[in-house]
Amino acid sequence: MPDTTLAPPSSVETPQAVVGLLAELEQRCRDRAYGLPQQKLIQSYWEGVMFYVGEHRFVAPLSGVKEILNHPSSLTPVPGSKTWMMGVANVRGTLIPVVDLQLYLIGMKTRHGRRSRVLVINLGSGLTGVLVGEMVGMRHFARETARKTQFVNDKFSKYVQFEFDQDGMTWPVFSLSALAEDPGFQIAAT
Repeated sequence: MPDTTLAPPSSVETPQAVVGLLAELEQRCRDRAYGLPQQKLIQSYWEGVMFYVGEHRFVAPLSGVKEILNHPSSLTPVPGSKTWMMGVANVRGTLIPVVDLQLYLIGMKTRHGRRSRVLVINLGSGLTGVLVGEMVGMRHFARETARKTQFVNDKFSKYVQFEFDQDGMTWPVFSLSALAEDPGFQIAAT
């Protein structure tokens, strides 16, 4: 067992002896010190809103969704607009155009159910509501599981560039910003 006693104070009479004693004490402390806990690798997550358009499942970046609403109780129709433009909703004093995403993409009207939701997104300087048939929830995806889209229906190809694989299910990422920038989506007048 190593010697744990320090030199008695009477033998420490010179400054050099004090410095030597302090150096010895520092070395003993270093020899017996525990290391700092190791920092664990912080995993980065991507947050998304999961929904269905018809039979097709998607996830959209949570950062692109400003609000998630139930289907508005009343919509004011917009004369001279395309069929997928459902109307304008008054949400707390803000007028928001609401679009049927399934009708726009597939040509089939969305059936309203208890899980139907309107995703409110930025479109230029205003807001737009996008009706989805079924809102599944929100989820965190490990960024490492992202991969280039392997197969996507041609109707969705300009809106989907990558996907996540989680629990054996593939979730294509639907780009709301690509939708908002699509000239066909921006012009709702007939």
